[in-house]
Amino acid sequence: MARSGNPAALLSSFPLNLLVKLLMAAGVVMLLGFSVSNWQSTAEAADSTAKLVRLHYSLPLPAPAPSLEQELAESIEAVEPTQWQSVTVKSGDTLASIFARNGISSVTTHKIATLNEQTRKLRYIQPGDEIKLLLDEQNNLRQMKYIADITRTLLIQRNEEQSYTSQIINYQLDAYPVYREGEIDSSLFEAAANADIPEDVIMDLVAIFGWDIDFSLDIRRGDRFGIVYEELYKDDVKIRNGRILSAEFINNGKTYKAVYYTDPSGNSDYYAPDGKSMRKAFLRSPVKFSRISSRFSNNRWHPVLSKWRSHKGVDYAAARGTPVRASGDGKIVFAGTKGGYGRLIVIRHGGRYTTAYGHLHRYAKGARTGKKVKQGQIIGYVGSSGLATGPHLHYEFRVNGVHRNPLTVALPEAQPVNDAYLDNFRESTQVYLSMLRLMDRTLAENTQ
Repeated sequence: MARSGNPAALLSSFPLNLLVKLLMAAGVVMLLGFSVSNWQSTAEAADSTAKLVRLHYSLPLPAPAPSLEQELAESIEAVEPTQWQSVTVKSGDTLASIFARNGISSVTTHKIATLNEQTRKLRYIQPGDEIKLLLDEQNNLRQMKYIADITRTLLIQRNEEQSYTSQIINYQLDAYPVYREGEIDSSLFEAAANADIPEDVIMDLVAIFGWDIDFSLDIRRGDRFGIVYEELYKDDVKIRNGRILSAEFINNGKTYKAVYYTDPSGNSDYYAPDGKSMRKAFLRSPVKFSRISSRFSNNRWHPVLSKWRSHKGVDYAAARGTPVRASGDGKIVFAGTKGGYGRLIVIRHGGRYTTAYGHLHRYAKGARTGKKVKQGQIIGYVGSSGLATGPHLHYEFRVNGVHRNPLTVALPEAQPVNDAYLDNFRESTQVYLSMLRLMDRTLAENTQ
């Protein structure tokens, strides 16, 4: 058959079933050869399994993408709290002086201060503010946090291009209303403490009713008050107290009520239940909780000059450094030293009214001639400059250039709720005013 030289004849004469068996056998031999050359001995199952496992972990698999938790853990590990330098702003501090004390270059100071409108506000940092700095090995600034308040932080970061970016981080707090009431036996602060009312809340109460009630002179034993205010929480932890939502004060038998309202155009203020503003155009007193050491008089014995003369203002005795606030919106027309007044600020309010603040220890930052101020804005601090025997504020109130008694002069009122918003006002404030009615019922039950 081989000598015939005809392959086709050979295949045709070869049994077909034998040909298939030969091809299958050849395939098995090839597979066995591949197995021997690549996997080595497979006689023991345990050894084979171990080799397969080792082969699996030696493969160059791509690394899995890090999870959010892993990234957070790495960032915490990379920047531990101890790496941050915490700075509390002191009196007289500026961003430049703080950076210089921490070895940060003046070039970086200029970059941060001129970065944008957010960072330009760092020119007005106040004593007590907190700044956190994160520096690299070369003492260059990596990150900075300016904690403006509990809900806002200014974050400044250096990017890969070695330039800086900034963003405001806002933290949302949950507000819950709380009702408290108290009765005055000896002092307002003691009554507040007995009623578990925080000091900052009672100070806000004084500010709300301060136009109608002189809390230095008018408080009587038996006066009562009730407050609905917010407590602010973050993750079920109380952070601080919020604003007063409604309040009632019964002073010497006369009842005063106030409620907080924000109109549809976004303006907020405190109003009486009928919509009249609780705020007057002027504060009754520019110093909080001071005793009156000398009243308005046409004939008063001057303790320094030792003679009788008129006293065209009111003296509020207070500790040196007590903040003095502008009693109304206006413009500073004089800020300087003037005779017996010592350090003096005079503010013009519109065309008719002027107020004067004498014997100051120092002026507030930015309080200078020509500067516009808002009601309640700090303009200076109590001192004893000029003809003064001790620290106090000399306060004058003038109408058309004529001195008037600040304690008794009729103060013009601010604008009431817009007539177009009265329905919205009544609907929006009903809940908080109804909570005050709890106090009315309690009073009625106690007097029966």
